[in-house]
Amino acid sequence: MAENYPLVEQRQYGRPEKHGGILRKRVTRVDDELPRLAAHHVRVFRVGDEYVEDHGQLGADDPVVLAASSVTVVDRRVEVPVVVETRIPSAEAGDFTVRALFHCTVTDPCAVVRGGVTDVEALLLAHLREVPGLTEDGAGLSFVDSAAVRARIEARLTAYHEMRPAAVSGLRVRLGQLEVLTPAEMSAIVEEMAKARRERERDRQREELEQQAALNRALLEAELELKREDIRNLRAMRVERNRQEEQLDKERNRQELDTLRTRYDRVAGAEQQEHDLTLQAQRNRFTRAELEQDFRLIGSDPLAADFLAWRNGDISADDLSKRLHAAEQDRHTRQDERLRLDREDELQRRALDRDEHRWEVEQDDLRRELLRRDEREEAAARRAEEARRWELEHEDRLRRRQEERADAERLQRDEREWAKEQLAVRAALGKQAIDRGLFDSTMYDAGAFINSVGDVPYNQASGERAAGREVPAAEVKGELDRGARPGPEAGAGPRGGDGAAGGAGDVGDDGDDDGFDPAIQEAHLGD
Repeated sequence: MAENYPLVEQRQYGRPEKHGGILRKRVTRVDDELPRLAAHHVRVFRVGDEYVEDHGQLGADDPVVLAASSVTVVDRRVEVPVVVETRIPSAEAGDFTVRALFHCTVTDPCAVVRGGVTDVEALLLAHLREVPGLTEDGAGLSFVDSAAVRARIEARLTAYHEMRPAAVSGLRVRLGQLEVLTPAEMSAIVEEMAKARRERERDRQREELEQQAALNRALLEAELELKREDIRNLRAMRVERNRQEEQLDKERNRQELDTLRTRYDRVAGAEQQEHDLTLQAQRNRFTRAELEQDFRLIGSDPLAADFLAWRNGDISADDLSKRLHAAEQDRHTRQDERLRLDREDELQRRALDRDEHRWEVEQDDLRRELLRRDEREEAAARRAEEARRWELEHEDRLRRRQEERADAERLQRDEREWAKEQLAVRAALGKQAIDRGLFDSTMYDAGAFINSVGDVPYNQASGERAAGREVPAAEVKGELDRGARPGPEAGAGPRGGDGAAGGAGDVGDDGDDDGFDPAIQEAHLGD
């Protein structure tokens, strides 16, 4: 028999509290305050002087649960065995032990709780000892006559129980098996019960250890799965970040091309806009001067404006008099209205000060509660963040190494492409010049220009691009024009005096100038 039969659990309730969010709080009990029920259990709530039976259907916010002062879990199993033992004297030195087995069934859980039936064994023992003549049945017999003693006691208990059943509140009690034991048999039974109790304790401890081991194994598997999920998320984030960086590079190149295309349009329209703004500024200055002179004379005085209108003939003297009278009345009205508004503002300010003070008190209470909750959450988040930061730092170091290697390879590739583009440009210019016959004259040296095509100083320009500085178009053109240097005077040509023919510059004293200027030839090619 269970030690807590028929009352499995009892709890006392206090006044229910408000639970829920900050804006929606309601009076309810938490789920932990309701004891759990087995298949053969029922709950009995005490509400004032009444007892309400519940089969697990009432929730924590039910009015019965909110109004209850206590709750009791009652065991409703059928024919629960209860063993009662008592001793009767014998003809020898020892005593007979009478063990009576009663079968108990709860018929009224509310009556059991109302009667406070917490120890059924004690009640049945008192009922057994009330049997008249029970102690005299074994007084004249020895231990060898235990069968006769059992027959006497069984007949007496059966007759007494039929005439006067055991009166236990809310329970139906039926007499079952009856045993009469000698001291030796009783000792053997006690030893057997102790052995069974030790075995049950050992089995319980073994089950607890197995459950703890299974729980630890499940926790380790869950942590391993979380780490695997974090690794998968990091890989996906890295792939997505690489894809976004490629899209950003393409978009940046397109925007740079659009910027170069629209730069010329802005420069061409700037001059026209500047001319239009200059004319508009002159008109605005004249208008402001006229307004400034009128404002200096009249200002913000409406009376002066009325006098000016009367003098110009826009209004009559009668209208001027009416306007002056109306202005005087309006001044008094505004003064009275200002005093009334000042009084209303003072009353409203005091009411707002009271509301603000009450709001500050409420906010302080709320802030302290939120601060305590944030501190607990921050402590948990800090531990998770430290673990995540270590993983991210490790991934960042690997990513930086890969990006540095990729940047170095991309820089070398860009330098080679830039050098090839310069060679192609200079070769194209030379080809066009040769096709037009510009090298037939004595003014240009074709051999010097052809030799200069292979001398492409792209390292300096590529180094500047690698350093993050954009190479202007003028510097690129200067690299192409390095083979032709103009003379000291821009207007002096090899034939002495003709400014148009002297655009290529004079031949220097050192004799290394080939007399070819790609910039001038490019202008001729465009004609």
